[in-house]
Amino acid sequence: MVELGPEFNLETSRIGGHDVVVVKGEIDMATAPMLDKALAKFAKKEVFLDLRKTDFMDSAGLKVLITQRSRIEEAGGVMRLVVGEGPVMRLLELAGVREAFSIQPTINSPDT
Repeated sequence: MVELGPEFNLETSRIGGHDVVVVKGEIDMATAPMLDKALAKFAKKEVFLDLRKTDFMDSAGLKVLITQRSRIEEAGGVMRLVVGEGPVMRLLELAGVREAFSIQPTINSPDT
């Protein structure tokens, strides 16, 4: 687990046979590099990025999502976002990139 002040917590684990990165708090210019580094480990794999407890995300976080999704998919993997209604979903919609991501409400593969 990586903690940077009270506003950011990142944990990588396996849940139900899936690789999962859970982010709690804020993803901004200061914390986005930590998320980028955590996601860089998942080329050629399926990874779930759980953003349900993310309170805020700015353009630096959005850039990480877009860049890592492309990198993981080009390597043959899949990045799935676990997002509910809230600030992350609003940002994806406002930026016009919601449809570019595989978004799910829970950590389950789409065929389970």
